[in-house]
Amino acid sequence: MLQAITDKLESQIHQQLSQSGIMFRLFSRVKTLSSLHHKIHFKDEGYKSGKLKVQDMIGLRIVLYFQDDVDALAFFYSCGEVVRSSIDSLDSSTFRPQRLNLTCNLPTELVDDFRKALPEEFASYVDATYEIQIRTIFSEGWHEVEHDLRYKCKEDWEGCESYSRVLNGVIATLETAEWNMKSLFDQMARTNLLNKNYRAMLRNKMHLRIKGKDFSDDVNQYLLTHPHVAESILNTDRFVIILSLLNHQKPIELTYDNLLFFINRIEMNDADLRNLESDDARQMLDNFFA
Repeated sequence: MLQAITDKLESQIHQQLSQSGIMFRLFSRVKTLSSLHHKIHFKDEGYKSGKLKVQDMIGLRIVLYFQDDVDALAFFYSCGEVVRSSIDSLDSSTFRPQRLNLTCNLPTELVDDFRKALPEEFASYVDATYEIQIRTIFSEGWHEVEHDLRYKCKEDWEGCESYSRVLNGVIATLETAEWNMKSLFDQMARTNLLNKNYRAMLRNKMHLRIKGKDFSDDVNQYLLTHPHVAESILNTDRFVIILSLLNHQKPIELTYDNLLFFINRIEMNDADLRNLESDDARQMLDNFFA
């Protein structure tokens, strides 16, 4: 039963992320009874006194390709049913990973089934919540190694503080690699603009999963004859576009044309470009913004 609930949550989140075009991987797990027993007894007084509740019986991990998508999802989920957030602020002098964990209420329609599925001896210790962890691909790999080989066996690291610092330094290297990767695609987008390769410019600017191979002939010709419009695309706020795509129930088919028309309606408002919308695209976008 708990696995079925987890599968429903995973399916909902997968559909939501997919409609935004964000590049991601999604994983889920249900806490085992042995793990639950260990956690309750590890912090015995807190759980038995009622001060603490297990809030991660169900856990989902969203692994993203780009750091700016982490910021977008953190903002998006913070506006929903979040009961607790653990978001570390980074400073310039400390090597450590950034933790971004969100505890959310289970949807109302799943609460009864969740309660029934809990082992009776543990039911009073568990909240009707689930946890979402948000990571980048680079940090995900580091977290997996660190969790199994340091967090779970801290005694192995006693007297090896310098090695522990080096391990933390690896995450700093990976963060630099993430920054360089995003900077690379930003520079490619600008080069594509100068080369009038507007399809590649849009893809590298937005780094989303886009369907199809190119703009339609009419749209491509319009951009070639109106380079200021293409330049406006490069100056749009990607954060706003991603949040807009995430925040609606009616998904948009993210072809090159549709994504451009969507950006135009939100930020550019070019009337001639809007006139190039096909009937299907116009109806789809009208329904979306309605």
